[in-house]
Amino acid sequence: MKKGSNGLKQLVATNFSAAANNYHSYDVLQQESAKRLLAQMSACEHLLDIGAGPGTCFGHIEGLKQVTSLDIAPGMLRQLSTNFPSYLAVCGDAQNLPLAAASVDGIYSNVALQWCDNLGLAIAEANRVLKVTGELNVSIVSQDSLFQLRELGFKINQFIAPSKIQACFDDEHWDIELCDTQAITVHFDDLKAMLQSIKGVGAGIVIRTSSTNLPQVTLRGRKDWQALQAKAELNRAPEGLPLTYNISFIKARKKR
Repeated sequence: MKKGSNGLKQLVATNFSAAANNYHSYDVLQQESAKRLLAQMSACEHLLDIGAGPGTCFGHIEGLKQVTSLDIAPGMLRQLSTNFPSYLAVCGDAQNLPLAAASVDGIYSNVALQWCDNLGLAIAEANRVLKVTGELNVSIVSQDSLFQLRELGFKINQFIAPSKIQACFDDEHWDIELCDTQAITVHFDDLKAMLQSIKGVGAGIVIRTSSTNLPQVTLRGRKDWQALQAKAELNRAPEGLPLTYNISFIKARKKR
């Protein structure tokens, strides 16, 4: 992988490790997307969770005998081992899975693969470790997410378009059984809580692109912060301040 990719991987690992102990205090979006992802899963014996974080309960999966939980952040895996001691915790990269070919019959990944700089490579690796007819269930943050923060002038990541996500699943190797992008809006008491919801799960990372040269919010003191809060309040809904994520959900089965 190119040098810049290694720098990004280290940054992601560091940030998410630091967030591990308090992750569940802020993972509102992750819990919402997990509900749908878990509901669409089929029976399997050996499940691989890519980007496992502090762990997910898979107790409802019929026939499940083994869970391998992979994450790039050692801090997350330490927390996972406390939460789910029966799971096999593996530190590794989704784009270079440290597993044998055809070694699992199910893969789950909840809002993690958007951090890959080469999503196509991650999907190819998933295909490699899956057994034939094995199932991949994945949710990925996609284009135009967090637009409320962009409108306030914050730097946000340029997430991949749903069409490009789907293009990673070629017809030769995959049967796509479900492909759908859904807007999930979460609400917060105030702007500080909204920003903390991102930082608190370790996702406060902005990957440099040409868009980072656009005008951005500048906070020079208390008055600037108060003005920004007032601007955010213009979007308030009865439930609170909204923050919208576009989540692409895919259920795909390995052909070969």
